[in-house]
Amino acid sequence: MFERFQSLADDQPAASALVDGASGAITTRLDLLRRSEELAARFRAAGLRKRDLLAIQLPNSVDFVAAFLAAASVGLVVVPIDRDAPEREVATILHHFAIRGLFYRGSGLTVRDLDAYPALPDDACLLKLTSGSTGTPKGIVTTSANLVADCQSICTTMDIRPDDLNLGAIPFSHSYGFSNLVTPLLLQGTPVVFSNDYLPQSIIEIANRHRCSVAPLIPMVFAHLITAAHGTFDTVRTFISAGAPLPASTSRKFRERFGTDIHSFYGCSECGGIAYDQRGGAVERGTIGTPLWGVDVEHGEARPVVRSGSVAAGYLLDATTFHPFTEGAFMTDDLVEIRDGELALVGRVSDLINTAGKKVNPREVEAVILQMEGVREAKVYGEAAGARGEVVAAAVVALPDVTRDQVRAFCRSRLSLHKVPRIVKLIEEMPVDERGKVKRAALAML
Repeated sequence: MFERFQSLADDQPAASALVDGASGAITTRLDLLRRSEELAARFRAAGLRKRDLLAIQLPNSVDFVAAFLAAASVGLVVVPIDRDAPEREVATILHHFAIRGLFYRGSGLTVRDLDAYPALPDDACLLKLTSGSTGTPKGIVTTSANLVADCQSICTTMDIRPDDLNLGAIPFSHSYGFSNLVTPLLLQGTPVVFSNDYLPQSIIEIANRHRCSVAPLIPMVFAHLITAAHGTFDTVRTFISAGAPLPASTSRKFRERFGTDIHSFYGCSECGGIAYDQRGGAVERGTIGTPLWGVDVEHGEARPVVRSGSVAAGYLLDATTFHPFTEGAFMTDDLVEIRDGELALVGRVSDLINTAGKKVNPREVEAVILQMEGVREAKVYGEAAGARGEVVAAAVVALPDVTRDQVRAFCRSRLSLHKVPRIVKLIEEMPVDERGKVKRAALAML
């Protein structure tokens, strides 16, 4: 990937690569290349060598991209860590995966000696972090070829061009931000206006000031844009939503407010992009779109098997345990079906609620609750209940006149009794992380 960007910089050294959304400062391709060369020299001087793991914990910035380029040129494996992860969590990650170096805010660099080195494939390039079922982190081992294939699929399907200008408000450190912002810049030269400001008015002002044409965001931001922002988007032609399910009501209200559709993007860290809604408004049809260019989705048994060049090499479970995937294939945890030629998500295997031996799909219950007048959001999940296993619980954001009894009665009239929530929590807003995903542990504590 370093060589690909180096050729882009040689071809058009003065072309914009990164633009600071707040200050307007422009970093050209040549500037970015030189900064990466400075960091590569610094990494080597600190003792980092090929196949060492280097964690990067930075906000969206020139140095985030330059550090990745530098690591690629040295042959290091980059481990992006959430910019706001606390020190204790970072320390756990460093120890668990035997990570040698940490490049962090303020251009700090620490390198440590190790007794053991991770068991990684020779072509490993990026280690994406994900939580295991036990809460222990897992690393998704991704190669340079995986990143190139994913970028080609995304840019071809979404029509992201070298002369576009990407709005970079989602974190570079997350799989979505890395794939939709960082790799199009490095592989085809698509510049990015970066920001670390999620405020809805700032999103509009930055997009208009710099004339952004593509805006990948998360559902939470789209919801806030509808209710808390003034003005319109002057130049954005494509709005993309990923990272968490987009509510149909948000899709509809955004179109009514801004006069354009949101395009849903579905993928997972293990296999990159899977499906995309080219028409727009797919969630209002109950779907997520069709497979990306170069991606094959087999869905015969509800859980889709994704086949593409984007499928990662496997999991690094700890510093010494690598679990490879079947080459080019990955079975997701989602449950899907086909509706009018488009993929529809109908739940996740891991989210099924086991109540007295019966399985309940929370999405089915959520879909019913969301039909209620006055209900804005609903999240259904299982709460531990001793011998029963779990009981169905629902967290609901609704108008003040909606009551718990009304929610239960509405569900009883439309669902089997074992699917009706025994617990209903009326809350003012959903607890979400910076990806816009609902924090299930937080719901159980409400």
